[in-house]
Amino acid sequence: MRRIVITAAILSVALAGCVTVKPMDSTDAPIRYSCKAGKRFTAAYALHGKRVVVTAGGATKTLKLARSASGARYTAGKAEIWSKGADAMLTGFPGGPYDDCRSQ
Repeated sequence: MRRIVITAAILSVALAGCVTVKPMDSTDAPIRYSCKAGKRFTAAYALHGKRVVVTAGGATKTLKLARSASGARYTAGKAEIWSKGADAMLTGFPGGPYDDCRSQ
């Protein structure tokens, strides 16, 4: 009987290593952008690059990756962020558009 219990315990531990867990789609720390006319917003990009959570003008929205010829572009309805390197522009948020923005 003891042999069965030990075998079952070893098998349980071995099988536990085979279980796959889908990783969470967490985001990096938010990037702060400063724009012309003193406007500001933050953007937290997903670690896998498929979405970004943007907060601007008192609103927070999740935008999904969209096609772009150059840089990174994310959209959701009329909201859009387009960035390339440290530069970005944001539309579709209260107080916008947010033009000539640069990450801090």
